[in-house]
Amino acid sequence: MTTIRVVAHCLLNPETRLRGLPPVPFAPEPPIIQLPCPEAGHLGLDRWEVTKNQIDVPSYRRYCRQVFAHQADLIELLAKKGHKIEVVGVAKSPSCGAASTTEGYTGGRIRPQEHDHVSGMGIFMEEVALELGKRGVPFRLREAGGGE
Repeated sequence: MTTIRVVAHCLLNPETRLRGLPPVPFAPEPPIIQLPCPEAGHLGLDRWEVTKNQIDVPSYRRYCRQVFAHQADLIELLAKKGHKIEVVGVAKSPSCGAASTTEGYTGGRIRPQEHDHVSGMGIFMEEVALELGKRGVPFRLREAGGGE
């Protein structure tokens, strides 16, 4: 049985990461499905650093579900053919964290802010997991990175 790796966008294209963050060392074995980058698509490439609590709003969750829909269809079909599915997120990401994410920042004027890395999933990974669960797709979830 082949394992299909469904990976966060920036693991294959570091140009979509928040400016100033280094690439995450990651060399997946094919076959691969690259997820879209919801933060770049929703907030752009010139975005500021955000935490999970800042983007945990209905419109961002809806956007995450919308951009994942086509990949979800393909993943469902592959799973029905007997392929194993492994979803790979990015450590400490407010969107793509699979086991760790961020919290803090309360908004207001731009100024130095502290934030915390905490256990939990990012918004996009939560929506990915919910959608695959609704479709009855078994999958393994893990994350890469963690050096930021």
